[in-house]
Amino acid sequence: MIRTQVLFTEEQYRFLVEEARTRGISLSELIRRLVEEKRSLMTEAQRRGAEEMAEGAVEGPGDGLHHDEVLYR
Repeated sequence: MIRTQVLFTEEQYRFLVEEARTRGISLSELIRRLVEEKRSLMTEAQRRGAEEMAEGAVEGPGDGLHHDEVLYR
């Protein structure tokens, strides 16, 4: 792990301390979990974005059942 310093507003700090207390974990653990939560949400959003871009990229059915017809016209 890497040690770092972060500046929070008083409001942010109070929120984090209260959230950590409610969950029964340290402030550091809470911040690590929140970062991982955000990373996984971004990854999911990127996956959905790629799927949306792929839809309609090729004319014809996109269900994979007729891929030979699409690929070998």
